[in-house]
Amino acid sequence: MRLSLFADPRIDLDQDWLNAYELEPYIFFKAIRLGCRVCEVPVTKIYPPKELGYTKMKPITGWWSILRPIFLLGFGIRK
Repeated sequence: MRLSLFADPRIDLDQDWLNAYELEPYIFFKAIRLGCRVCEVPVTKIYPPKELGYTKMKPITGWWSILRPIFLLGFGIRK
């Protein structure tokens, strides 16, 4: 993401509900709605062996944190 995106006053990162996994989907949603050109770039992620631990994301609440911005912004509940 370009830093100029964060200078747009219509993107408000100082909101209490953007406190977990919500931030990235929020920015992505706002960028699309504002008409910014969006391009995905492939990356490679190498995960450690399962013996060293699992993800910190909790199944239900973590997934809801990712989906929550789509619902709240889509229905106009948040800005």
